[in-house]
Amino acid sequence: MSLPEERSDMGQPSPRDTVVEASLMLMAVLPMLVSFQLSLTTGEGHWFQRSGALMVLFSVGIEYHRRHVMRCLPGAMAVTQSSLRMAHWIHRFWRSIPYVCYTAIAVGTLVWSYGDLLFA
Repeated sequence: MSLPEERSDMGQPSPRDTVVEASLMLMAVLPMLVSFQLSLTTGEGHWFQRSGALMVLFSVGIEYHRRHVMRCLPGAMAVTQSSLRMAHWIHRFWRSIPYVCYTAIAVGTLVWSYGDLLFA
C-alpha cells in the first residue's frame, strides 16, 4: 500500500496502486491469449478452458484490491500542478476498472465452463 502523501484530493489511488491493478489485468488476459494459441496449435481445448479460471481469479483479485484501496483512501489531500495530469489519467483508469473486471469475470466464467467446446 502506498503512502497517504502520494494520494490526491479526488479520492483516487496512488500511481503504485494503479500499476498493481494494471498488472493484474495483464495477468488476467495474457494467459488466455497464450492458451488460446496453444489450443489452436494442439487442438486440445483444455488449455483454453483452464485459462478461464485464471481470468476469473485475477479479476476477482483486482476487485478485492480496489475495494481495499477504497477503504484506505484518506480525505482531502493537496494536489500539485505537476501531478494534475497524472491524477486525471489515474481517475479515468480508476473509474473504468469495475466495468473491465465484471466483464472479465463473465467472460472468464464462460471460457472456464465451455471453452473446450470450441476445439471439439
